[in-house]
Amino acid sequence: MKQNKTTKYFKYAIGEIILVVIGILIALSINNWNEKRKLENSKQQLMLGLKSELLKNKNELENYSLELEKCNSKFNKVLLYSVGEYTIPNDSLKHYLTTMIYGRILSLLNSVQEEAINSGKFEMLSDSLKQSLSVLKDYTNSRNKVQDRSNDIFNFHSNNEADKLLAKLYMLPVVPDEFLIHTLVPTHPDFLLSDTDLSILLKDPETYLTLNKIYLINATDEVWVKYGLLRLTNETINLLDRELKDN
Repeated sequence: MKQNKTTKYFKYAIGEIILVVIGILIALSINNWNEKRKLENSKQQLMLGLKSELLKNKNELENYSLELEKCNSKFNKVLLYSVGEYTIPNDSLKHYLTTMIYGRILSLLNSVQEEAINSGKFEMLSDSLKQSLSVLKDYTNSRNKVQDRSNDIFNFHSNNEADKLLAKLYMLPVVPDEFLIHTLVPTHPDFLLSDTDLSILLKDPETYLTLNKIYLINATDEVWVKYGLLRLTNETINLLDRELKDN
């Protein structure tokens, strides 16, 4: 009888242990499921934030690209005029000169991606999405470095030679109307040229060389933005849409 009683207690103890183990496994499973759900929600929010940021950048890139294309088209006509391949009425020529330099600076957002990188959340993303975002970031940084070096062309002499030439050609950057908080300063009288003198200056070989350098910088930037940054931004947005849909 004692043996039977011991056996029953032993079986009961084993059953209790099994129930406890099952309970622990269920609790761990529920906890893992909750953690996975939180992780997926966090990943979802990150991708939505990245998409929102990239959509704003896309709009900025499209507007910048469109206006830069218009300016470069005018610049191209002025260069053709400079080499004698194109005729432009004086009024149109002055209008082209004053509007062929796009005065805005391209400003793109990246705070969501930077915060994700700094917090470690960037690792939640798929390998393809991380690669796409990294390539876009590198391309943006490279473009900025090229632009910084290209801007040195406006400082090619210490005696303000570039500024004097641009002033005579009515090419000094103009503050956009929406940012104009003070009275617009007119061109200094010493830099005002007659139509004849303006034409002569434009057709001077040295002027052509300077303008051509500036034009090549702007034309390169147009290609860089339109077929580089904008293309990569659209590709990354499309990739985000696919992954958001799959989730």
